[in-house]
Order: sequence, then structure tokens, then C-alpha cells
Amino acid sequence: MLIDTIRFAHLLEEHNLHDLTHFLAHTAFIISHKSESLDTLAGVLWYLPVNSPIIVVTNCPLEEYEILRLGLRARLASHRQLFVVHQKDDALAALLRAHGVAQILDSSGLVRDGKGEGMYLGALLAHLLRYPRWLAFYDADNLVPCALLEYTLAMGRLFMAAHTTYAYHASGTLHNIRICWAAKPGLRNGELIVASAGRCTSVVSPIVSLLCQSWSGLQEPITSSNAGEQGMTMTTARTLRFASGFSVETFLLLDLLFKASPFHTAPTAALLQQYHSHSPHFHTKRDDDHIREMIAASLGSFLLFEEHLSLQVENALLRICEELELTLKPPLVYPALQELELSGEEDLPDRYRLVESIARPGRDTDSLLETSLS
Repeated sequence: MLIDTIRFAHLLEEHNLHDLTHFLAHTAFIISHKSESLDTLAGVLWYLPVNSPIIVVTNCPLEEYEILRLGLRARLASHRQLFVVHQKDDALAALLRAHGVAQILDSSGLVRDGKGEGMYLGALLAHLLRYPRWLAFYDADNLVPCALLEYTLAMGRLFMAAHTTYAYHASGTLHNIRICWAAKPGLRNGELIVASAGRCTSVVSPIVSLLCQSWSGLQEPITSSNAGEQGMTMTTARTLRFASGFSVETFLLLDLLFKASPFHTAPTAALLQQYHSHSPHFHTKRDDDHIREMIAASLGSFLLFEEHLSLQVENALLRICEELELTLKPPLVYPALQELELSGEEDLPDRYRLVESIARPGRDTDSLLETSLS
């Protein structure tokens, strides 16, 4: 296990940009959307690469879904690899039921509400596209989305550098990059207030740090337990399990740490990179009850690894639960994509494509690009 916390002195350097075209052509961007306006969502998508596959998973009211699709099609006609799917889609629910993931369905037989469920669907569709090598998860509530340019460039540099800098990367190392915001500004009584960490992250990350120390002996502080903006290799996305609701970001991190720990039956090499951005992050501010719900869901992830928690971690969890009056329960867990037999389902993403495309970028050029990297 290697944990690397990174701050770039310079983002745009000529010798670090030559592989960017390959990275963008083979990266699927997954956007989690719920109640954000068409203007906000379109603004986020505008800052993403026009030729990259972009998968929007929305849980907006069903009566607004077609309006959303039509609005995005009108504004983003050049995005030939833009897919928009509703979380309550019948075909996806049927596929998951057929492949033994019935726990993700609610009483109506459709996919449950929840961010974790949306991210799982996005990863599933990216997996079915076959050609992406990397995934980037971004939230739709980014009110100043030009920050996504920095996140995307930084991930491109880090993922492409991993091919040469980390000698073991090609052997199946699990690689996750998590974005740590420079600041989370907000307004209070008409004044701009700047916080260096999210209210949820500031509670959860110190406990993840304790767990990481007990499992791996590493002292590097974890600052990204609830990173809404993160990237991973497709190998990592296929290997990690996803969890329900707001627990997903913390659970993905714990599952990564666990799979690299001595407690796992077959420990694997893992690289966690925490990129500290220079861009402030402006997003929709939630009330205190919502934040408490997020903290409780995140901390509930620890219960799934209860038999491997140190006394120090258990005491920290108990202390936070007493202070915040929280009751923890474990989230639902969904199987790793590599455990699902999905051959024959590769045409499913085309059902959700917004604009017809003559060819799928990446598929026709894979052999050439593979050769250039070998």
C-alpha cells in the first residue's frame, strides 16, 4: 500500500501533456445528478472533454427526465459520447436483478434512491463500454465548474505518470486518485466564509487515518474520506465493491485499504493519491441535519469491517457517536463488477446516448494505442 499526497507547483507543463489525448479518449466521466438545474448540469458538462464518454446518472423527478435530456441535447450537440440515464430505468433494474444484485432494488423493483446506487450504475455502464481505462466521478452541484479543468488535468498527469513512475502499476495495482479541495467557500450573513475541509470530511477522515495506521502502519494523514471528485482505473472500479447512499465514498476507500491489508485473503498492491487542488470548490450548501446523515452513513461503513477494527478506531467511533448523537448501521453492499457475468450486454449504453455517433472513439484505435504504450 502506498499513499501519496500531492500538490503541484505547476499544472501545465509541456512534458506532462503529451499523453493527455490518450487519457481523455480512454476516460469515462460519471456525473451524479439529482435536483440540480439544467443550467448547472450543462455548465458542469461544458467543462468536460467533448470527445470523452460522459455518463450522467440522474435521479431527478421522472416527469423532468425527458426535458433534461432534450435540454442537454440542444446545448451539447457536439458531445457524441454523452449518455444520460435515469436511476429508475427499467432495463438497468432488470439487468441487475438477472445478475443477482437484487439488494439494489426497492419495493417497486427499481434501483433504490441514493448516491452510491447512482455511482454503481455509472461504473456499470462505463464497464460495458469496454474501452475506458479510467473513470472520473464528478458531482453535478458544482456552481463554479471551471475547477473541473484542474481536476481533469491533474488526474491525467497522475494516471499517465503511474505507467512509468510506479513500476508495479501494470501488474494490476489498484489506483485511486481523490481530490482534496483547496477551500469550500460559502456565504454567511452576506459574507464569504472559507473552510479548508468539508464538515463531513473533517469528522470522518481522522478515523480513516487511524484505521489506515493500524492496517498498514502508514502515517500519511487521510484527507479525502468523502471526496465527491475522484478517479480510478477501470481495474480498480471493477475490483472494489460499492455501497449504498452517502456511505459510498468512505466505503470505497475502506474497501481499497482492506484489499491491500494483511487481513484480506489475497492482499493486492494499491496506490492512493490525494491531490490537493488550488481551485476553491463552490457547491450547494446542505443543512446540519443533512451533514449528520452523511456522517452517520460514512461511519456506518466501518461496521462492515468490524472484526478488523483496532480498539483505538472503535473508541474514536464511539466518541463521535456520543458527541453527535448518531446511531450507526451498516450500508448495503453491491458486488464488484468483475463478479458479474455481463457478456452480451455491451449494447446497453447505446440506449442512453443523446446524440447519434458514427463510431465510438477509442474502440477503433485501441490496438494502435495499446501498441504505443507497450
